[in-house]
Amino acid sequence: MPKSRQQKEQMLGEYHDRIGRAQVMVWSRYQAMTVKRIDELRGQLRGVGAEATVVKNTVMHKALIEAERPFDKEMMTGPCLVTFIYDNIPAATKIIADYARTHEANLRVQGGVLGTTLLDAKQVAALVNLPPRDVLLGQVLGTMQAPIANFVSVLAGVVRGLVNVLDAHAKQLEGSPS
Repeated sequence: MPKSRQQKEQMLGEYHDRIGRAQVMVWSRYQAMTVKRIDELRGQLRGVGAEATVVKNTVMHKALIEAERPFDKEMMTGPCLVTFIYDNIPAATKIIADYARTHEANLRVQGGVLGTTLLDAKQVAALVNLPPRDVLLGQVLGTMQAPIANFVSVLAGVVRGLVNVLDAHAKQLEGSPS
C-alpha cells in the first residue's frame, strides 16, 4: 500500500535522526524473511547499541542526500534492511555477518557507510575485526603517553647520572688524606 506524503515526511525525519546518530550504516538485502526472524535479528542488535530497519529506498535516498552522506544506488535496490550502528561497531557487524552466514538464502550484506566513507560488503565484514572501543581508546592513550614517558625516563637518567657523579666525588674526597 502506498505511503501518504505525511507518512513519508515522518519517515524522512526518522531516517535523518538515525543517520545523524549512526557511526556506521550497513545495507542488507533480505528476501523471504519472516517478521519473527527480523525481530530476532533486531533483538540481538539492540543489545549492542544498534537497530535494524526495513527502509523505503526512495525516502532513504533523499535522507542520505540531505545528510550529505555517500550512497550506492546498487545497494538501495529491492527490499533493504538497514542497520544503524550507534555504539559497538565490531559486535554489531559480527551479529549481522553471523546472521547473514546462517541465513544465506534470506539475508545478504550489500555494503555500508562509515562516517562519510562508502564501504563494500568485504569492508563491512572487516569491521568485525576492529577491537572494542575501550581497547582502541587505550591504544590511542598509550601512543600519546609513550613519548612523554620516554622523555621523563631520559630526564631521570640525567639526574641519576649527576647524582652518581656527585656521590663518587664525595667518596673520593672522603678517602683522600687532608
